[in-house]
Amino acid sequence: MPMTADKNTRRVSDGNIAYYNEIAAGYDAVLQGDESNLVLRRRVQEKLLSLLPSGWVLDFGGGTGLDLAWMTARYQVAFCEPSTAMREKAIQYNNDILHSDNIAFLEGPATDFHTWDKARPFPQHVDVILSNFGPVNCIPDIDCLFSRLAMVIKPGGHCLLSLLDLGFRKRLQWHRRNALLSLLPGRPFVMYLRQGAEQQTVYLHTPAVVKKAAAPYFNYCSHEPLGGFGFTLYHLTRK
Repeated sequence: MPMTADKNTRRVSDGNIAYYNEIAAGYDAVLQGDESNLVLRRRVQEKLLSLLPSGWVLDFGGGTGLDLAWMTARYQVAFCEPSTAMREKAIQYNNDILHSDNIAFLEGPATDFHTWDKARPFPQHVDVILSNFGPVNCIPDIDCLFSRLAMVIKPGGHCLLSLLDLGFRKRLQWHRRNALLSLLPGRPFVMYLRQGAEQQTVYLHTPAVVKKAAAPYFNYCSHEPLGGFGFTLYHLTRK
């Protein structure tokens, strides 16, 4: 049976997109103003470069395009960002600074992975999927996500996912009830961030949940806590 977005999933998705539209103007200044974010980005860059020197990369949840400078120097990039305001900043960044012809910016329905079983977002199959700085944490239905990602990547292709990961003590500080519920099998910790009138819903998927959701389509290679940064880097390969 095809997996589609239910009403709750759509509500969360729309809310998260609205949240990122709200914060887009100041997003780069926040991330680039923290040295730890730059270190983390370099760690992910080094991992990808060690796996594949060239080819096609799907930048899934690419935000304002902060990874585009190094990616376009080596790869052809399919850029997927559902927040219009974030994507427009990435396009402007390329127009003003990068001037790269190695990027295909997905637009409209093509930025929603739920639709990919009905219409492919791009014609080729990519060699790598990169999802950096937690886009997967914005997605409650990761079973559907992995089924859609599997449609657009070559057999043997690499999937690198950087997911937010907070220890139990920090989860308690964010939301005590949800932290306790996250001790139940299969229950992600859910946290909320607000900016103005907009709310982001964040899901902390455990390694066990990620492995289970990916297993029908991807081989698990490793997950590596990026010490001190609050993220874990997952490496999977397409079956």
